[in-house]
Amino acid sequence: MEQKQKFILLVTGLSGAGKTEALHCLEDMGYECVDNMPLRLVSNMVSDTDALPDKLVLAVDSRNHDLESHYKEAIDAIRANENLKSHILYLYADEAEILRRYAESRRKHPFKQGDLLRESITEERSALRGLHALADEEIDTTDFKPIDFWRQLRQRYADPSKNGLRVFVMSFGFKHGVPREVDALFDVRYLKNPHWVEELRPHTGLEAVVQNYVSSDEEFVTGFENIVQQTTHAMKQFAKADRAYFTIGLGCTGGRHRSVTVAEKLVKVLTDEGFDAHVYHRDLT
Repeated sequence: MEQKQKFILLVTGLSGAGKTEALHCLEDMGYECVDNMPLRLVSNMVSDTDALPDKLVLAVDSRNHDLESHYKEAIDAIRANENLKSHILYLYADEAEILRRYAESRRKHPFKQGDLLRESITEERSALRGLHALADEEIDTTDFKPIDFWRQLRQRYADPSKNGLRVFVMSFGFKHGVPREVDALFDVRYLKNPHWVEELRPHTGLEAVVQNYVSSDEEFVTGFENIVQQTTHAMKQFAKADRAYFTIGLGCTGGRHRSVTVAEKLVKVLTDEGFDAHVYHRDLT
């Protein structure tokens, strides 16, 4: 009988970038999590696949005294085991944001506590360089609230055994900032804006009255067909490369009317085309 393949997710990255928050989220998703795992023990641990949980998270960072000496040995042991599926996630944020988070929490940086905070961040980034180079995925948490970060983790790791590309269509408003996590971004501000129609302003792109108004723009059909063509081509290429997910960003000014309309229509087309497509309206409320 063929042995069931198990999944190990190694979470690493800069201190202050969200590893603790990631562990909380992943625990809620059914993972068994080990924080500050000594890397010199990994080879022996993965040699007995039967003893491993189905979904395991190992958090590795600059607190590991054997990080620089044993990270490659640990990764090689995991990837050499045919009964294990593995993924390395690297978390980071802008230096200014990490400084702000530490100032807010008033906690000490775990790496070289005797140094100035900015120097500790620089030294830690250097210490993690080798492991960073082996990462399968990176997430920039600079602009994330916890709810945004949890959503990203759920999208990626809710079901590691599931094969096939998952597509996420995100509407947003440019005035609230461009989302960093999108793989393809489209600006739909060229479409006529329901915000300037008094009776439409309180409504959203989830409602037919707004959708009909936006799609009546003479540029809508051409623009929408272009978005469908570009995204479907890109997604097919990502699927061939075994990418697990693909995020499409659709932006208008406020994120309530035009981008929501286009996102709703796009996710329907992609679903009809056979893609595992989901929609998320970042700035609707």
